[in-house]
Amino acid sequence: MIIIHADMKVLPEKREAFLQQTQGLISASQAEEGNVRYTLMQDLNDANAFTMVEEWKDAAAVDFHNKSAHFQAFVAAAKELLAAPLQVNAFQDATKL
Repeated sequence: MIIIHADMKVLPEKREAFLQQTQGLISASQAEEGNVRYTLMQDLNDANAFTMVEEWKDAAAVDFHNKSAHFQAFVAAAKELLAAPLQVNAFQDATKL
């Protein structure tokens, strides 16, 4: 299992556009065969800070997702929505090593 945390700092004036853009990304990603979980979390202390929490069955599922049209469209749109570059951390379930 691969777990990804994608941290995003959204421009305050683009918050609603960001939330709309993520709706399509989330539903399309959740429908992917290798997806276990794909959830957008909002920071409790900052209404413009979000983390996408993703769980994938394996690296092949992550690779498929990263090449998908819906993910590529989000990456392109994010350039106008984010106040800072996307920060991604990937983890492997250590109990499965």
